[in-house]
Amino acid sequence: MMKQKWVWGVLVILLLISSVGLYQRWNVETTNNQYEMVVPYEELNTLTHDSTFTVDEVLSRLKNAGLTSVSLNPMTLIELDNQGILSIYTDKMLMEMLRFSMVDEQISEVPGYYISIPDGQYYEQVILNGINPEIRTIAGEEFYFLPKDSGKGLNTFLGYDESVIHEITEHGLDYVLRMDNAVDFDQEAMDRVLEVHNGDTNILFHGEEVIGFPELEKMNNWIRQLHEAGSSFYMIEFAKQHGFQTLARNTDYDIIRLHSIDLNQKTLDESANQVVRAVKERNIRSLFFHLTYGDPEESLEDAEEFLTEVQHMMPGGFQLGTAQPYETIPVLLWNTLVVLLAGIVFTYLAAARIWKWRSLSIIAGLGMTLLALLYIVLDRLVILQGFALIIAIVTPIYAILASLDMGVGRLRDVTIQYIKAIAISFVGIIIVLGLLNGNAFITGMEIFRGVKLVYVLPIAFVGVYLFWQMAFRILRENGPRLLNAEVKYWHLLVFLGLAAIGLYYVSRTGNAGTASDMELLLRHKLEEWLYVRPRTKEFLIGFPLFIVALYVRPKNKLLGNLLLIPGTIGFLSIVNTFTHFHIPLYISLLRTFYSIVIGYLIGLLLIFIIKKCYTYLSSKLAKAR
Repeated sequence: MMKQKWVWGVLVILLLISSVGLYQRWNVETTNNQYEMVVPYEELNTLTHDSTFTVDEVLSRLKNAGLTSVSLNPMTLIELDNQGILSIYTDKMLMEMLRFSMVDEQISEVPGYYISIPDGQYYEQVILNGINPEIRTIAGEEFYFLPKDSGKGLNTFLGYDESVIHEITEHGLDYVLRMDNAVDFDQEAMDRVLEVHNGDTNILFHGEEVIGFPELEKMNNWIRQLHEAGSSFYMIEFAKQHGFQTLARNTDYDIIRLHSIDLNQKTLDESANQVVRAVKERNIRSLFFHLTYGDPEESLEDAEEFLTEVQHMMPGGFQLGTAQPYETIPVLLWNTLVVLLAGIVFTYLAAARIWKWRSLSIIAGLGMTLLALLYIVLDRLVILQGFALIIAIVTPIYAILASLDMGVGRLRDVTIQYIKAIAISFVGIIIVLGLLNGNAFITGMEIFRGVKLVYVLPIAFVGVYLFWQMAFRILRENGPRLLNAEVKYWHLLVFLGLAAIGLYYVSRTGNAGTASDMELLLRHKLEEWLYVRPRTKEFLIGFPLFIVALYVRPKNKLLGNLLLIPGTIGFLSIVNTFTHFHIPLYISLLRTFYSIVIGYLIGLLLIFIIKKCYTYLSSKLAKAR
């Protein structure tokens, strides 16, 4: 016992030494507190088509309501046609139009597009520089002619509209350049992008690919040019753009997390709630919103109301402004080595508690040492992620099984064991956080791998550990008879019920799970009252059942062991909470604190109810006798 205390002392010292990395992450997260509101220029321009608004009026009203930035699509022939700057005709369209006219005109047999020459020298020059068209005269009117086999097309990149950029900046708004991965995008097109770059213009990719993908040499070259010009890059939440992870690594994660929302999908209040939660809980710093459809005046008023509501609901720690990428969190080799050593010591202590054979503890420690050495030699992130996964799985198992050595189930003893289990959990959590630290993780570009395993393996291990002796005895004494026993319908129903519960439990892990209307209402209310909601599976299921299990087990070991199995959920869930690295540390800490306290109180309430019910039933049975 004295030896273990020394080992625990070493572990605590290692964690204190390595805590500098977590402090740096905390500081970076809390100082990056500016968020921006972005709207597409094309949607603003559409508002002016069927109304008396001018773009200038729309920008002015939205700026006053809280708009900070406007995204700008590149000019293409299609885009200019949509804006009414020019008109595009195919050769077949012109032939049909001339058929019913008095003009005897022949259309070239070469298939292509006829483009009306726009008013204004600026757009003329843009088209001439971009696609180098021929000039054809049809019925006395000149057209630009673009053959279909010219290598250029209707979506060829023509640059960005400098008059629009000037209009945006005149209102004190930032502009965001959107870029498509066009097949014919070349260095000449990139030069046009750099011409309108103001030194800190950020890039938002459109579609499913980063510009230049899948030609890595071309992609890396263009990304390098944009980054050297001063660009940061937007990562769209829940959207996987091919090539973006390579971009992030090559730019040292100079990226801004962006959340996109369509105001047509939900009420304005729900939309505002959604984006505020994204900023507060998921390190989102850019909010990109699409305007509502319908009447232009109503659409503009909806946008103003949404912008105002977001500012009203946003917590005081955040400011409206220009979004910035996170400052670099230094990931130092010595710090990683210290955390790896702490992980080895922690695994040894856990194995020593789980198994009574010292040799198994040594094997567990040596196994983790080998894994750490592999990482040091090979420098592969996947090895570090594997090491962290093992710690995350071991942590809830250790927390649960360390609480078994308890005497009389008094509330004082229950509380001490509960605190001990929580402390063990936080040791494991600190190790995982220390291993997977840095901008790669807080931006969400690199993730914790093995979430499903963390949700399943600890429960399975605890169940087997607590009941393997009973199961072995039953099989040894009744094995042949059990194999030959008849299977009843209710047996199948019980099996199917347990399987359904298991599948539902696993399906609720990660971001894919759905919640009932009642649970959504409860979540919303908890957020209103507590700033951030605790996890239901922690404060309402795992921790209360663990408290009850500790109280019941000295009196009824079988029932106590049964309750410990679902009680494991609380501890594995708080480990999982901290493995969502894109969630700020202070949010995870606050959420877990609420779960621990509320779960403890609910557990005490359940114990009180159990004691009252036991007293009542005992008196009834005594009278019946």
